[in-house]
Amino acid sequence: MRPVSDPSLRLPNTQFCAVLNLGVLPLVAPPLPTRFALPVLDAQWLEDGAAIYIGFEEGELHFDVSERGIEHHFHNVDGVDSDISPWPAADTAQLLAWAGPFVRHVSELLEELTMDAAEAAEWSALGLTVYATSPPEPTQLEVVDLELEGEQMMLPWLGAGHVGHDHIDGPNHPIALLWNAQHEEPDLPLATAWTDPASGQPAVSARPRVDWDAVGLPEAEVLEWLEGLYLNHHLLADPEELILRAGLERIAGIR
Repeated sequence: MRPVSDPSLRLPNTQFCAVLNLGVLPLVAPPLPTRFALPVLDAQWLEDGAAIYIGFEEGELHFDVSERGIEHHFHNVDGVDSDISPWPAADTAQLLAWAGPFVRHVSELLEELTMDAAEAAEWSALGLTVYATSPPEPTQLEVVDLELEGEQMMLPWLGAGHVGHDHIDGPNHPIALLWNAQHEEPDLPLATAWTDPASGQPAVSARPRVDWDAVGLPEAEVLEWLEGLYLNHHLLADPEELILRAGLERIAGIR
């Protein structure tokens, strides 16, 4: 197993400013109980509604929003769906009292916010540091500042044939680096990458009996390339997700 990639090859983190339409704030809702002061927020806009997640160490509150209305259930610490709250009844009631207004507020603007987050991420990829949405009429906007992590600098694949990667079963989110000399559907495993549970960084290992001469690169270079791929695509937070989450946090009043 090789150590993680040289941090000197990482692009620096960047400060990014997103000017977003987050509706009328502050949110009118009961206060969050102290134990729920720092939720992990996420949301997905769907063609038939929305899914909104409010997570904590002990579990998650999941809302489905559709034409039928708003429904909720819980996820336990292992991510399994449940109708039973992982928290005491009184705390759950207070959390639901806050979550109702939050979910209604988010669901009304989530489609626009999702598209703005995607566009802002594209601006960031171009090296721009400020994004501003363009509402059709005068609207109070919110300025949200956040830090985006720098990616590992990588060359394209310089070996022979074609490479791809696929998720595989196992602990710590492993992927397999696949290769094929003839066609663009790689199927021969060269190496495996996963998250080192101790450091949170990529760990990699070559598969046995690989013909590295046929691959066109030495084993060490392939493993270094795989480290960068895993870091960029599986460990670093996606800018679009970060921008969306920052908007949700501003709506919730925790940013």
